[in-house]
Amino acid sequence: MNTKTKAVSSLDTIDVDVCVFGAGMVGAASACALAQQGLRIALIEPYLPKPFSSEQAPELRVSALNRHSMNLLASLKALPYIEQMRFRSYDSLEVWEDSLSKTIFSAQDLGETQLGIFAENRIIQLALLRSISASYGDNIQIVKDKAQKVDVTDASIELQSGAKIQAKFLLGADGAQSQIRKAAGIGQTGWQYQQRANIICISMHQAIEDTTWQQFTPTGPLALLPMHDNFASLVWYADDESSAYIQSLDNEALKAAILERFPSRLADFDIINKAGFGLTRMHANQYWRHKAVLAGDAAHTINPLAGQGVNLGFKDVSALSDAVKEHGLHDLSGAFKMYEKQRRAQNLLMMSAMDALYVTFSNDIAPLKFARNTALMLAQRAGGLKNRALKYAMGI
Repeated sequence: MNTKTKAVSSLDTIDVDVCVFGAGMVGAASACALAQQGLRIALIEPYLPKPFSSEQAPELRVSALNRHSMNLLASLKALPYIEQMRFRSYDSLEVWEDSLSKTIFSAQDLGETQLGIFAENRIIQLALLRSISASYGDNIQIVKDKAQKVDVTDASIELQSGAKIQAKFLLGADGAQSQIRKAAGIGQTGWQYQQRANIICISMHQAIEDTTWQQFTPTGPLALLPMHDNFASLVWYADDESSAYIQSLDNEALKAAILERFPSRLADFDIINKAGFGLTRMHANQYWRHKAVLAGDAAHTINPLAGQGVNLGFKDVSALSDAVKEHGLHDLSGAFKMYEKQRRAQNLLMMSAMDALYVTFSNDIAPLKFARNTALMLAQRAGGLKNRALKYAMGI
C-alpha cells in the first residue's frame, strides 16, 4: 500500500471541505465518493492497516458484499484492488432449522452468476486506501493523528499534534464508539443481545462450494462462509458463558466441539484462528447535528445475522454523497435532512427485521418451531416473492 499520509506540525491549519473521522471501510469509501465531486477531504486515521501479503493468514473479520456494495466499490475504483488481493464469490445461500424445511436462495433463480462476494474487512479497507492513493490523492489527505478537541458548531478540529483542521462539515465514520457522535451530543438507543459471535477461521481439507449456509438453533445460528482458496469462516452464536468456554478450548478440543455441534455436511478441516465478538444493537437518535453527520457503525450497529452491516454502511455512503451533490456545501442542513430521511427509516427497518428473525428462532417452543419451519418451507416455494426478497438483500 502506497497511501500517502499528511505530516502535520503544531503550526499547521488544514483547510478542507470535509473532515472524515475514520479510514475504515465506510470512512474511506465516503472520502472517495466525496472526492469524486471535487471536494477536498481530510481523512483522520491514527491506525492504518498493515500491507497485504498473499502469505498472510485470513483475517477473522469478514464481510459479505452485496451487489450494491460491489457496484459502489467499482465506481470508487476500489473493487479491482480487492480482486487483485483475495476474495470469494458465492452463488447460493441455504437457510434451515430442520433439514426438511430448508430455504435455498440461488443466483441462478435471478439469472445472475453470483449473490455477492466475501472479503476480509482489512482487504476492503486496503483496496479503498489504494484507490485513494492512485485516483484521489490530489483531493484526499490522510492525517495519521488523533483529535483532542472537536467543535461541531463550526466544523473545526484540534489534533493531538497541535495542528488544526477547518472544514465545512465533519463526517463521523469512526465506529460504534464514535467521537463525532459524542462530540455532537447525539444520543442513541439499543441493547446488548447477551450473545457473542464466535468466529473460527478454518482451512478445509477439500474444495468447498461457492455456497454459504446457516442453520438456526434455539441457542443461536451456526454458519459457514466460504473464503479464498479452501479457507472458510465458521460463525457460532452462543451466550456469554458458552462463548467463554468455546474461546478457552485448544484447537483439538475446539475441532471436536465443532464436529459435534455443527451440521454433518461440514467436511474435515484444520483450525487457523478464533475470536469472539459481542452482539449489540445501536441506533443514533438523529444522524446529524450542527455541522456533523454520521454514517456506518457511528450511526447504527445491527445484529450480523444476515451480514448486512457493511452493506447498510455503504448505502449510507451513496445516499450522503448524492445528498451533498444535490444540495451543495451551501445548504448542508438540506443535504443532511435528505440523507437522514432516506437512510434512517431504511436502516431501522433492516435492524427490526433482523431482531424479529433473531427472536423468532432463538427458542425451543414447540408451536413457534412448527410455525417457523412451516414458514421456511413456504419461503422455498414462494417463487417471485422469494426472489424479490433476495433482490432486496442483494441491493438490486
